[in-house]
Amino acid sequence: MKNKLIFLAAFAVALVLLVYAIMFQVRYDQVAVRTTWDKAVEPVRNEAGEITNPGSLILEPGYGFKLPSPIQKVRVYSKKVQLLEDQSSEIQTADGYAVIIKLYLAWRIEDPYAFFLRLKTENEAHKQLTSMLSELKAVVSTYRFDQLVNTDADKIKLEEIEQKSLEHLREKLGAINPGYGIKIEQVGIRRIILPEDTTEKVFERMAKTRELLAERARSEGDAEAKNIISQAETAQRRILAFAQRRAQAIRDEGNREAAQYFSAFREDPEFAIFQRQIEALQKMLAHNTTFILDANQLWFLKPLTEEPSGNSRR
Repeated sequence: MKNKLIFLAAFAVALVLLVYAIMFQVRYDQVAVRTTWDKAVEPVRNEAGEITNPGSLILEPGYGFKLPSPIQKVRVYSKKVQLLEDQSSEIQTADGYAVIIKLYLAWRIEDPYAFFLRLKTENEAHKQLTSMLSELKAVVSTYRFDQLVNTDADKIKLEEIEQKSLEHLREKLGAINPGYGIKIEQVGIRRIILPEDTTEKVFERMAKTRELLAERARSEGDAEAKNIISQAETAQRRILAFAQRRAQAIRDEGNREAAQYFSAFREDPEFAIFQRQIEALQKMLAHNTTFILDANQLWFLKPLTEEPSGNSRR
């Protein structure tokens, strides 16, 4: 009984190993290349570039069979976009500033057969792409510091740098024959770090820039103030000149009207004086004002204040 159990266990292990040796799985996000004695059959494509015969490629997900290794092997590659980051390194900008940048690129396997022929593994692809990515720092060094770091978003050229780097890398990959079977989706700058000495220079430059902006603002303010004062003084002179002309016109009109009264007054001075007194009384008594005056001082009341002559002889 014991020997049977050992035999069954050994048979089960051997069966599992056999299944593992002759079966493989390709997930929905993967593509595989099945090789025989480490050789792969090239797929057949039509004029439009579509695959009519996959050859050694396994493009559909699922389970498959193969001969045990080393007769046949299956290399499985991811169809996803993969991210590769370079090490941070210091470069010098076109205007002499030192900055530390870190680049990245996003890539994917476009042609699994070409990828297998040239690179075999994704690790080898990372080595080749890392070398190319380091060369892109020469593109960044052709730009000035203020085109990398600036408070004005319109002056920053990061998108232009990334686009140029992408085009440069695609041209370089396209010049390799046969190609790597890789497509570069994106190249970008992950991080920009300023060294200590560069930071001091930036602060000094920012301080000078702020001083220039402040001086410009003060100059513009002084010019605007002078302009406002000049406009105010011009308006003041214009208003005063108009007021003086208007006052002179009123005085002239008053003098003309007064001349008519003066000619009438000269004909009868006493009546003129009496009329002016009456006008003065009308103005003074306009608000029910009570005046107490000496009747002897009012000549038209003298008949009422004098005693009859007959009484005086008595």
